[in-house]
Amino acid sequence: MSQRVDVAINFYGKPAQTAVTLLSLLRHSGEHIARIHLTVEKRQPFGAELLGLNAYFGDRLTIHKPTFWFGVRPTRNRLLMRWGAYRRSLRYQAAWETTDRPYLFITHNDMLYTGDIIGALLGRIGGSIAAGPVGQCWNCPASFAGKCGPDRFLEFQPSYLEWQALAQRFPGPRAAHYERMVAPQQPWPLPECRVNEWSVLIDMVQAWPATMPAGSAVPFGALFGLDIGTQWFHDVVNQGLSVKHVDVAPFATHAWASSTGGGHAALGDRATYDREEALAKAFVQEHFREAIDAGLRLD
Repeated sequence: MSQRVDVAINFYGKPAQTAVTLLSLLRHSGEHIARIHLTVEKRQPFGAELLGLNAYFGDRLTIHKPTFWFGVRPTRNRLLMRWGAYRRSLRYQAAWETTDRPYLFITHNDMLYTGDIIGALLGRIGGSIAAGPVGQCWNCPASFAGKCGPDRFLEFQPSYLEWQALAQRFPGPRAAHYERMVAPQQPWPLPECRVNEWSVLIDMVQAWPATMPAGSAVPFGALFGLDIGTQWFHDVVNQGLSVKHVDVAPFATHAWASSTGGGHAALGDRATYDREEALAKAFVQEHFREAIDAGLRLD
């Protein structure tokens, strides 16, 4: 099969977990992958370095170093996103603007791939602009009320008044932000709704003309709404484009080294960070010994 997919991954710490992400992805989906675009954030937690990752992956890996660092600060100015250096400092955006492949696979750097996720997404994306896990339903009043879910988000399109009543009756953990995030004239998709960025396939033939700088949708990696990708999702769905929900659990585990099931906590706690990285190093030693023997350095 031809290599139709480029990979976009953001490096903000976790070199050992990044190695596990890439090694396991290449083991199971390598036949589909042309290039890996790795953005190295301008700031790094706890002095993290790429170590031997760039040398080991060689010409298959392209390193992007952005001009600015946003962290998890909101980027809610659409006009600023027309400025190239600013826009390309958003996570995944340098890959978005430089790939020449019809598909871009976006992944977090704390994933463990256990099956051919890219092959599965290629087989299921159909005519959609993206395929991956649709969610944050675990935060959403509509999910608590039993009215919506990953497979049904196109079916439940409440008015603003209906949304307000639902949010008051079933307030989610981020309810304090809803009023400023939901536009009365265009309340749908709901504020928690997105295709989750940790493992998603983007059809660039559709996404490029729909998204800045070519189109009007904010960049995928912008924290414009409640989370990364929520505003992009809102914009492209309201352009009439479809997103395909695919459960990636049979092929991948997110934050697999974390005791909480999330990767953010470790970035603010050195003991947690070191514990997760130690687990990842041991995993590479046990399951990817050939990479160590070929010169992959994690110390």
